[in-house]
Amino acid sequence: MQSIRLVFRYLIRQPRRAVLTMLTFAVATFIFTVLAAIPSSIDMILKKTAETLRVYSYNADGRYLGVPARDCRTIEQIPGVVACMPMVVLRATYQTASETVQAFALDADKVALMYPDYNLPPQVLEQFNNNRSAAVAGRLLMRKHGWKVGDVVTLRGDSNRLDIKFTMVGEIPADNYPNFFMFRRDYLVEAEKRIGIPEEKHPAGFLVTRVNTASHVPSVIHEIDRGFHNSDFETASMTESEAVSGLMSTVGDIRAIVSAVSAVIALTIFLIAANAMSMMVRERLRDVAVLRALGFNQAYIARILFGECALIGTVGGAFGCALALWQFGSGTTLRAVLESAGYLTVTFDAALEALIAAIVISLLSAAIPVWGAMRVTPADAFRKTI
Repeated sequence: MQSIRLVFRYLIRQPRRAVLTMLTFAVATFIFTVLAAIPSSIDMILKKTAETLRVYSYNADGRYLGVPARDCRTIEQIPGVVACMPMVVLRATYQTASETVQAFALDADKVALMYPDYNLPPQVLEQFNNNRSAAVAGRLLMRKHGWKVGDVVTLRGDSNRLDIKFTMVGEIPADNYPNFFMFRRDYLVEAEKRIGIPEEKHPAGFLVTRVNTASHVPSVIHEIDRGFHNSDFETASMTESEAVSGLMSTVGDIRAIVSAVSAVIALTIFLIAANAMSMMVRERLRDVAVLRALGFNQAYIARILFGECALIGTVGGAFGCALALWQFGSGTTLRAVLESAGYLTVTFDAALEALIAAIVISLLSAAIPVWGAMRVTPADAFRKTI
């Protein structure tokens, strides 16, 4: 108990330095927490997409070249296929050019069949079927733009030639793709025809196929690609998880990037902390000399010095982790990086990992200064000029 009182007393003797060091730990821990959450968020996304029974079919010559919507009729004849639906991608903007929204136009009558994991309420599905201008969006996208059910939202596409007004009829309750914005394909076809764009000029970006069981997924993928082999629109089919993973790989090896940046941050904070701890221990040399002259052993004194360093790292780290959880605990969009598939959620495990790293760094950065202080004799410590 006495050692704890000494730790706090030493800490408040230089409040400015203690606060600045804590803030350094807080900022570094905040960044480290967010970076640590990126791989776990990726794993969460891939885990959820791996549980679906959907197959994505792209143009084999290029993912963004498109495929004809009519090919779904052929795919639906394959054993094991529940339904097939063309998905038209509309890259649009909201109020400003920087507010991009990647919207997906699909067939209203197949939404419930294709996306049972989205848990859309029956009343939302009914409004989506009955209202041609209806649209549904994910939780993060609704929160980002401040949309509410019943709002009329205008999106602009095709170099601002295309203005489409949507009525938000619901929010997707599931966490699968919380950036998702879906609306009716027939509504898009009508809007594009009004500005002179025929339907064949804007083909489906990809075809989505729902399979009845997981055991049929490999055979369905094989049959789809075999059926369109040597046709004008050959396909490259894959599971939803593989499609999302491929999208993420377009920005590089995210895990390697995050690990490298985290290592740089850890090294930087280690050097800053080592400098701060060295100065702090130097200021404690005479206190150490007094304690040793009074008969306190080196282990007790070292425990006090390490305790002060650990307290600084713990308080600063806890503040940074709490800030990260408050800011990103409920999720945030990574649309600029990963389009509709990207979102970041800071979990308690990621925050705890960052807090432990902050405490360990604070202790390691104090190791050499404390070891040096323990080697100085009381007589030399009194003669040293601080």
